[in-house]
Amino acid sequence: MMVFVTGGARSGKSRFAERLALERGGGVTYIATARPGDPEMRARITRHRRRRPPDWTTIEADIDLPGAISRALDGSGTVLVDCMTIFIANLLLSGNLVETDPDSCAVIDNSVDRIIDICFNEEHAAVILVSNEVGMGVVPENALGRVFRDIAGRANQRLAAVADEVYLCVSGIPVPIKKKTGGGQDRRRSSWRQDRAGFQAPAGFHTDRGKQA
Repeated sequence: MMVFVTGGARSGKSRFAERLALERGGGVTYIATARPGDPEMRARITRHRRRRPPDWTTIEADIDLPGAISRALDGSGTVLVDCMTIFIANLLLSGNLVETDPDSCAVIDNSVDRIIDICFNEEHAAVILVSNEVGMGVVPENALGRVFRDIAGRANQRLAAVADEVYLCVSGIPVPIKKKTGGGQDRRRSSWRQDRAGFQAPAGFHTDRGKQA
C-alpha cells in the first residue's frame, strides 16, 4: 500500500503523516532524507527527532531512497519517508545531474520507478511518502530552481497517480484527494507497467516522460 501526503511548507504534512503511521502501527520505520548541512537544518532535524516515538526505527538515506525503503520493509509494518523533495534535491546536487534541462534527469525518473515498483510488490506493509508542493509559489529566479520545481512536480504527479491514498495538507488540515478502493491497486499496477515509456496523468492528460501535462 502506498500513501502520498503533500502540501506546502509548514502545512502540517509531516505531522499528519506521522499520525497516519501511528494509527497503522505494526512497527514503524522512519526514513529521513535531510542532510544536516548547516545549523538551521540541524535544528530542524533535531525537532523532527524529538517528535518521533522512541520505539520507531530511523534510517538516514540521502540518495539511495529505494534501497532504504526495501531494507525497511523487511521488518516493518509501516514505512514513513520524509521527504521526497529533499531526496530529489540531494540527487540533483550530489551528481550535478542537470543544469537547465529536466528531461535529462533519468536518474531521478529511475529512482521514482524503483520506489513505485517496491510499493506495488509489497502486499502487507504501508509506505507513506511525504512530499512538497513546490510549484504553488513564486517562480524561482534561477534555472536550477526552476528545473528542481519541474522535476519535483513531475515526480509528485507520478507518485500520486499510482498511490492508494493521496492527501493534500492546507494550513494544518489534511484534505483527502484520493482514497483506496477495492481492486484499484491491481489496475494501477497493470496500467503503470504498460505505460513505463510515458506517464498517464490521473486527470486524463497523456504526456511523454519529461514533459509536463
